[in-house]
Amino acid sequence: MRMKRLVLMAGAASLAIVSVTGAPAGPVEFRAHDIETKFPGGYAVGVVDVNKDGKLDVIGTSQRVQELAWYENPTWERHVMADGLAGIVNFAAADIDGDGIPEVAVENGFNMSPASSEGIVWIVRHDGDPRQRWKTQQIDKFPTSHHIAWADVDGDGKKELINAPLVGAKSAAPTYDQDKAPLFFYRQGDWKRQVITNDVNGIIHRVRPVFWDGDRRSEILVTSFDGITLWRASGRGADLKWQSELLSPGHNTDKAPKLGASDVAVGKQNGKRFLASVEPWHGSEIVVYTDRGGKWERRVIFNTMTEGHEVAVADLNGDGRDDVVAGDRNAKSPGVHVMYAPSDPNGEWQHQVLDQGTMAASGCVVADLNGDKRIDIVCIGSSTANLKWYENLGAAATTSSGR
Repeated sequence: MRMKRLVLMAGAASLAIVSVTGAPAGPVEFRAHDIETKFPGGYAVGVVDVNKDGKLDVIGTSQRVQELAWYENPTWERHVMADGLAGIVNFAAADIDGDGIPEVAVENGFNMSPASSEGIVWIVRHDGDPRQRWKTQQIDKFPTSHHIAWADVDGDGKKELINAPLVGAKSAAPTYDQDKAPLFFYRQGDWKRQVITNDVNGIIHRVRPVFWDGDRRSEILVTSFDGITLWRASGRGADLKWQSELLSPGHNTDKAPKLGASDVAVGKQNGKRFLASVEPWHGSEIVVYTDRGGKWERRVIFNTMTEGHEVAVADLNGDGRDDVVAGDRNAKSPGVHVMYAPSDPNGEWQHQVLDQGTMAASGCVVADLNGDKRIDIVCIGSSTANLKWYENLGAAATTSSGR
């Protein structure tokens, strides 16, 4: 198949594009906008309407900045929610009390060594004016608490909080495979730690809530050395029981720590669900999985990242098929990789790079930030110490219903 390479400039974003001759609905143009230019150690990013004005605001975290803050759309004025939080990693925002302003769960005191990681879990609530300091409540402390998510696992209309510590108590560098890692959840109110499992191999890097079965309950996709595992809850209250289903072992041809999967997201292509993954842990591959009669067929669509971290999916070019976004956070090869879905599920994915060299994207999310019905990309840089949004200048698109 004849390929062509095209390099474009769009505002502050340098776009390196690889496209397939004659392929429909290819890459779109993005314009880069700075939200924060001095954000050392950027780690996680998310979007949510913080001040109830109908606009999606941006929250970013850093392991080196001891403040949890949100940036107000569209001026991107920074508002500190809480401070004195060293080693912040992940957060999750959800309006659990119904007042239109989200509560934010956040984890800090993180270290990859269990012996030196406090792993503090907080609930942060507004105190009347979301632009002023928020109230904090510590609900737990467990070594290497790392990833966190809200999910209604029992279908009662109230979201539970999922906590995924990175590793087990005896795991250590460089392989992190000496122990099993646990997975917890907390119910609103008493916030009592409840065990989902104590039996995940090696590193748990991400938990992603999904409506997998089409009912009122959220299921959880977990990425670890095991690969990609689906966890389902059944029953109610004290009778809640969990079952796991391994969807794929992921990248399983190397040795620890280069095993399994780093992150996963669910998209749709031609009306059918697919999985997009970064593999292995902190790996080089962008992978898509297609359901072949209950078996997930693995296909590597890109394999030259240095340190892939997270993945997101959305229809970026308005062709009705979800595309894939993954960041490379390594200082030697920073960039945001966008893979555009082909019309033929077996066809070639088109590759585009945003901000090559100037955005070491630890995390990226997809959302319509400016209300123009085009899906934009928001990324936070680790070694590049920045926070940006990439305005989609292409055809109107809609987010995937598969997540």
